[in-house]
Amino acid sequence: MELKELLFETGTVPDHRTGQRSSRLFHHRYVILGFRLLLAGVFIYAALQKIDKPRLFADEIRMYGVLSENALLYLMAIILPWMELFCGISLLTGFFLRGSAAVLLVFNAVFIVVIAIRTVGIMSSEGIAFRDVYFDCGCGFGITYAWKKLIEDSILLVCSLAILTAPVYRFVLPPGK
Repeated sequence: MELKELLFETGTVPDHRTGQRSSRLFHHRYVILGFRLLLAGVFIYAALQKIDKPRLFADEIRMYGVLSENALLYLMAIILPWMELFCGISLLTGFFLRGSAAVLLVFNAVFIVVIAIRTVGIMSSEGIAFRDVYFDCGCGFGITYAWKKLIEDSILLVCSLAILTAPVYRFVLPPGK
């Protein structure tokens, strides 16, 4: 198989402007497989870092100022890691693939918004530059720079979107031609 066929074998779609066909690289089955494995690894690891520490995770959620000290905060600290674990396992097995991709798309969109809000709050309260803002976002990966976390979450959002819109394969390895 030639490289061109390998890269673009998921098919092409007509481009109505030029009359030619264009490729959908993000929908190539190996690219989707890579996205699935990346998301599964990230979310399974993150979930395992938080599942047995709901109080600590609740404290990290509280720092965002989105939820106050109430039952919803603790419920979220208990449920969110299990949802991340379920979605990660789903991406590995291929079961509930679109649903898991949709959930992770929403999670990453929310993460991006709350991290951006917290970053702006830190910048204004401490008078530091965007590139210098760092904190533990609560994701299970420790202290990091806000700009780095925003980029990472944006990449994960794009991966989720690609999986959500790609042809669905039931198991990790897609069927052959």
